[in-house]
Amino acid sequence: MTAPRVRRLLNASAVVAGLLLAGCATSPATRFYVLTPAAVKDIEPSPASAAAITIGVRSVDLPDELDRPQIVTRTGPNTVHFAEFDRWSASLRDSVMRVIGADLAMLLPGHQVAVFPWTSGTSVDRQVIVEITRFDGALGGQSVLQARWTVLGRGGRPAAVSGQSTLSEPSGRDYPALVAAQSRLLGALSGEIARAIRESAQAEATVR
Repeated sequence: MTAPRVRRLLNASAVVAGLLLAGCATSPATRFYVLTPAAVKDIEPSPASAAAITIGVRSVDLPDELDRPQIVTRTGPNTVHFAEFDRWSASLRDSVMRVIGADLAMLLPGHQVAVFPWTSGTSVDRQVIVEITRFDGALGGQSVLQARWTVLGRGGRPAAVSGQSTLSEPSGRDYPALVAAQSRLLGALSGEIARAIRESAQAEATVR
């Protein structure tokens, strides 16, 4: 191999290495986010009841496009964006279950709340099942939560009550604001479920 050709190969290698190093230097760092229970001041707890019950958050279902590490945002009526560098710190399904459980515990003082899988031997009086059909937002627009939910009686008997919720919050212009809005939406959803649990428990007590 001639000396000029060797020099050309070395120069080309140096250029490629420089481009790779430049790409690594400019690659953005991945940011991780958590959903949090709504602050007590943001949701109104139900009055404590003398007849304490145990409420179990049994399951939460999410659409496949949401159950992923990347945070999903709406970019149009039929388009979404998966944020490669803005991600959930844990399974979104597990995080939603945990937050709903924590919100219900604040909203229903005097009652016990457990999240599946609960401790062996726990006697659950109500089981909460949530099917989320939409949980996303547009940066600079609105965050939307749409869900169907059911509260089963003891031993998984037919539904004590069920409902549908469509809720929205301003998203803010960045991912921290979006996640905060989604946390508030879960607090509002938990508020509707807590109200239904309280009313069904009161009706049941009246019948007795």
